Amino acid sequence: MPPFQCEYSRRPKHTFVQSTRAPKEQRHLVTMQRRRLAHQIIDGVPRCISINPDRLRENLKFRAQSGDVVQTTFPKSGTHWLMYITHLMLREGQPITSYEEFAKEWRFLEYMDITDWTSSLPLRTFATHLPLDKRTMTGEGKYVYLARNPWDVCVSFYKMAINISSFEFHDGTFEDLVDAFVSGNFGYGDYFKHVAAGYALREQPNVFFATYEELKKNPHEVVIRLAYFLGEKYGLALEKDEVSLQKVLERSQPDYMRSVVVVDLSGKGTPQWDEVLSRKKIICNEGYEGDENKYSFVRSGKVGGWKEYFTPDLLRMMENRILEAEKESSFMDLWKDIRAEAIRTMHNSE
Repeated sequence: MPPFQCEYSRRPKHTFVQSTRAPKEQRHLVTMQRRRLAHQIIDGVPRCISINPDRLRENLKFRAQSGDVVQTTFPKSGTHWLMYITHLMLREGQPITSYEEFAKEWRFLEYMDITDWTSSLPLRTFATHLPLDKRTMTGEGKYVYLARNPWDVCVSFYKMAINISSFEFHDGTFEDLVDAFVSGNFGYGDYFKHVAAGYALREQPNVFFATYEELKKNPHEVVIRLAYFLGEKYGLALEKDEVSLQKVLERSQPDYMRSVVVVDLSGKGTPQWDEVLSRKKIICNEGYEGDENKYSFVRSGKVGGWKEYFTPDLLRMMENRILEAEKESSFMDLWKDIRAEAIRTMHNSE
């Protein structure tokens, strides 16, 4: 297989339907086609369709230095939200007025050129969807991991995938997305292995681990903890100045961020993304304020949206994958309450 190969596959799915000749209890399988998200294979690994293979290979050599903060998330787990909060701290609460202003101060490892990159902020900040790996971590760098429950990740990713043209998924169903998610074969790796890796390293002194849900529920506590992790002076600055802390909390709310974290997919104003956006024209089916060239990374930002999308059958599919995952890691204990509700919903349909 060549190092760069676009892959757009349709894999059979099996749905039980009633046989017209068999007793009611008997079922048979009817093979249908499952919509897959567009992705590519780079060196044998499924990757995001927008990645430049050579850029990825080069950036995989990256090792954090002193003064570097590397934020790791599985897609749709609060990537921009936490980076935004981090930048508000580093800017001492000064507002971020545009995506261009925000994007110039951080680099996405899979997509952007990081050669000799410097930032005007006190710390260099990087984002990545690659999992935390102790073999590539350094003692000098700081690593931030944000985890989000798998049910809401599915919903958020589905909303993005049917909107952005590069996924070639505008007519995909939520069932298709969940099937791809639990298989881990859609360009971003296996969610369960990804979170398990971060969870396993959560007690390392240079790792900050938090969940999307606790950041929503107790933003004050998580933000202060993150500030101290970045450096004592940042923690003291917020803890001693309630006004500054409130500015950070208010300016990182979804309603505030929604109009700021808006990328122009035509590449205007964001040279950091030029290489990615110039490879193939990307548009939104529902662009920000009706503009097909603009995409807002911030949607509702709520916890529990999964209840509007998951059917009992899809909850069962997710639970089966969770049962496999917990043989290797206990990280799903982070969302015991959500899982219990999902299981109740699943059983109530039986």
